[in-house]
Formats: sequence, C-alpha cells, structure tokens
Amino acid sequence: MIATGLLALAVAAAPPPAVPPRLVVVIAVDQLRADYLDRFRPWFGPDGFNRFLRTGAVYPRARYEHVTTETCPGHAVMLTGSYASVNGIVANQWYDPVQERPVYCAEDGSVTLVGARGAGRSPRRLLGATVGDLLKLATAGRSRVVTVSAKDRSAIMLGGHRADAAYWIVDTLFVTSSWYRRDLPAWVSAVNRSGAVTRYFGTRWERLLPASAYALVGPDDVAAEAEVEGMGRTFPHRIVDLDGFDHSPMADQALADFAMRAVREEGMGRDSIPDLLAIGFSATDRIGHLYGPDSHEIMDQVIRLDRTLARLFAFLDRTVGPGRTLIVLTADHGVAPLPEKLGEGLPDGPRRIDPAVLDSAVSLALTDRYGPPSGSGWVSYDELPMLYLSRTALAARKVGLETAERVAQAALLAVPGVNDAVTGVELTRLRAAGAESDVIRSYYPARGADLYYFLDPYWLPTTESTGTDHGSPWRYDQEVPLLWLGPGVRPGVRAEPATVADLAPTLSRLLGLDTPGGAQGRVLGEILR
Repeated sequence: MIATGLLALAVAAAPPPAVPPRLVVVIAVDQLRADYLDRFRPWFGPDGFNRFLRTGAVYPRARYEHVTTETCPGHAVMLTGSYASVNGIVANQWYDPVQERPVYCAEDGSVTLVGARGAGRSPRRLLGATVGDLLKLATAGRSRVVTVSAKDRSAIMLGGHRADAAYWIVDTLFVTSSWYRRDLPAWVSAVNRSGAVTRYFGTRWERLLPASAYALVGPDDVAAEAEVEGMGRTFPHRIVDLDGFDHSPMADQALADFAMRAVREEGMGRDSIPDLLAIGFSATDRIGHLYGPDSHEIMDQVIRLDRTLARLFAFLDRTVGPGRTLIVLTADHGVAPLPEKLGEGLPDGPRRIDPAVLDSAVSLALTDRYGPPSGSGWVSYDELPMLYLSRTALAARKVGLETAERVAQAALLAVPGVNDAVTGVELTRLRAAGAESDVIRSYYPARGADLYYFLDPYWLPTTESTGTDHGSPWRYDQEVPLLWLGPGVRPGVRAEPATVADLAPTLSRLLGLDTPGGAQGRVLGEILR
C-alpha cells in the first residue's frame, strides 16, 4: 500500500554500529514541555527520566522548526526527519477546497477499523518513509515494527507505512486498522477482555506526593482551569468513565502495560535483527489542556509518568537484556500557560480571542472590497494558524486568489493580538526560491492554507474562558526535550542546537540504515560513540 517513490531519494547508509541494539524504543510524550524535566526533577526516581539525565545524551531544549505545533505534524516529524513541506502533514486537520470539507491527517475511507466500530485510519496521507519503513525494507521484513498510543494519529504517524501494527484506543478497546492487518491478534483481544481500561473506572486520582510539595506550581484551585465532568477541578479526581481515564495518569499506565505485553507477545528484541517499538503517551497533553503547565495536576502527571518509565525500563532490561535496547524520548510540542495565571495583575497581559473575531475581520474586509459573498461566506475554514478562503465565493465575485489573500492579510494584521500573517501565494514563491523558515517548512502547497497567521505570545484563540492550548510558533510550543540512551550513544548534556527532525537521521545512522529521503534534520554526530 506504499505510494510510488516512497523509499526513493535516501542518502548513503552508514556502517552499522559494532553492537547494534536488539530493540529500539521511541517514546513520544504528548505536550512534554522542555522545562518540566528541570522543574520536577527533585521528585523523580532514579530509573525514569533520571536514567537519561544521568547516563544518556541530553538535549534539554531541542525544538521544532515549524509553526504547526500540533500532535499529528509533530509525530510525523519524529521518524521521517522532515516537516510538512516534505511529508505533507500540515496540521491535525486541514481543509480540502476540492472536496469542500476538512480532512483529518489519518483518515482513510478505503480501510476499516479492526477491533471496534469507527472510521478507517491509515498513514496514506503521510508522504515519504519513516525509519521503521526503512528498517522493514533493509531486513526483508524480518524486523518487527509496532506502535502504540491512546491516539490514532500518534500511533499511525510513528508507525509509518510498513509497520506490522499500530494500536490505539477506541471506546475502551485497543484497536488497529485494516491497513496493517485484518484482525486483532489473540493477545490484543485478551487484553481487551481483561478490562485494561475499564478497570480504572470508579477509582480516584490522588496526589502521589504530600500536598505541600505542589506549592512549587501554586494553588490547586485556579478559576481558569477546565475540568472533565465528574472529575472536579481539584484533587482528588474521581475517574468515572473513559473521559476521566483519558485525562488521568492511568491512561499512560495502561498504555505502558500494553506496550510491554506487545514486546512479549510479538517476540521483540529476542534476536540480532533489530525491532522498533514506538510508544505515544497522551495523558500529559490531555491533562495539560485542562489544567495548564503550572498546575498540581500536570506536576503529578509528570512525576507519575517518571515512575511508569522506570517500570518500562526495568521490564526491557529483564526481557531484552541490559544494554541491548536503544531508547529515544521526545515530545510533539509544548503548551502555553493559562493566560489568566500568567497575566495576574497585569492590565495589558495575555488574552483569549474568539476566532470568530478574526473570521469577521476577514469577511468584512472582503465584503467591503467586493460585495457580499455567495454561499456560506468568504471563509471556508479557520483553525490557527491556518485560514482558507472560499473558492466558491471568490469565483462568484470573479476575485483572484492572490488579491483576496492580500485583502485578508491586511484585515488580520489590523486585529489587536495578531502578530503576523503570511499568504499562501507568498509562501509558494518563497518555497520555489529555496527560502527556509519555520512557516515555509510548515507549508505544503496542495494542502496548505491561504493565510497563515500568528497571535502575540501567550494569546489563545478560543471561545472558552478556561484551559489552554498549543499550535503557535513561540518557544513554549516549539521547545521539547530530546533524550538518548543505549548502545552507540555517548552520554552527556549537550549544548549544541538540535531539532526533533534530527531524530530520524541519527537513529538511522545508529541502525546502519539509509536516512529517510527528504529528511531535513542532521545526524547528531556529537553523541555517537
């Protein structure tokens, strides 16, 4: 099912390391901000994050060189080494003016869900190969490539086109897609029958540490925090259903259990042919959206994740053998603080802005210039940082796209809180001229928006008065840790700049593989033994 030319344009392979790993584990922690490892380290145990910080190669503040700091684009970068300008994943969801509807990054109507009812999912929209794809090709399919996450887009973008399976959670069940296989393995069905998710219903999420330890992040009860129905805004939180489970550390604990079961049942790491396991932990993101990065909940979540990682690493040592597993940990994006918490006492502090205000500014400017639009309006779709104009409205008024983009751009720049705006026509020309920037790397002409716009730092586009978000070009969204541990890796905290796009080329070098074609990162040669 791989598109023509998928595995083309790879650079020359490096010689394999003297002692290649039996198992590669790539861990993606959704919304793990770079500063969390410094802030919460005093409460980490010895064998979770500290295992990296003590004996691994550490880039404390690697970054994404793109502006669409969302889950699907971030996970797509990790194992392709390329941004949307190459891999085509421009956002979690974008607008297709031909089909006149939004398109989800992992949707695929030609495949079916396996294990539950739901929409088909696949990596069909991901352009190019992942490290896992190249590993399967180099070993004639003998390597096992398995990915797991609570989110479909996380598992699928990490799994690429040739994975043996990508698993995620739907309606309390672990499922996959017919893209990978036609039925669930017996062991996955057994996990589902065991109530791996539902066993947590009716339990409570308590603080792991004494309440006084959480004074670091301020009070527990903050008015701008959001909440899941039935859980409450303060500790303890009662987990009553799937929504509560998803927004608790128990989601990561259940996923780690599933990942360890996958290693055992799939026979991963048992011979000299390397296998690849990718794990996408999603709870930090879901908790962070509700309570923000300066909350009792996110502090407790990261500390509990540290314990979950220690349990996972101990299992890998027992099962695969000490020193035979190569582990990489990073994140797909960061997150903004709660505007109200950051701006306390500041009359001109950060704010929330209703996206309808931005749409209205664009629509009024176009109507003033060209008259009322036909159909549903001038704006077809708006999801920061991407805004699409209606081709129907433009055609009816005989307005050229480039001219309309410029009118819309000026209207956006006149709205208080808008920091910058760039048109799709401008990006197409800059891209053709070989220019490089974060926004150019985020743009793929066939899927990109007509306008890319950015709010001032710490502003959020939302109709809600609680919770927080990500998706900006600012450092709190772009900066994440990049941690390495295992065979062939030279330990130490690195001062050199690094990006998450460097992960795939470096991992390919450690495995003796070709670098994925189109990779825009570099080999982190300073950490290679």
